[in-house]
Amino acid sequence: MRQLPKAIPELDGGLFLPRQVVDLLEVVLDEHDRMLQAGERRESRVVLGELRELLRMTGARPSLPSARDQLGLADPQQEMLARNLTRG
Repeated sequence: MRQLPKAIPELDGGLFLPRQVVDLLEVVLDEHDRMLQAGERRESRVVLGELRELLRMTGARPSLPSARDQLGLADPQQEMLARNLTRG
């Protein structure tokens, strides 16, 4: 797994999040929001919206790589195929 920088506590009690962490959070929120849209859970969507507002992830933003890509995680199906080929 790719190493991400840690959040830095600020003197006023806030938390400074490095850009890579913010991008990862945004992608996870987007993916979770898409999953919720299928089930249409209004309360969860309101919570996601408030979290986006709190993290200032509103407005037009460029698309980001998936959370799996940002964390450097391998595709589970490709890993399974590679394991099967090495056994072989």
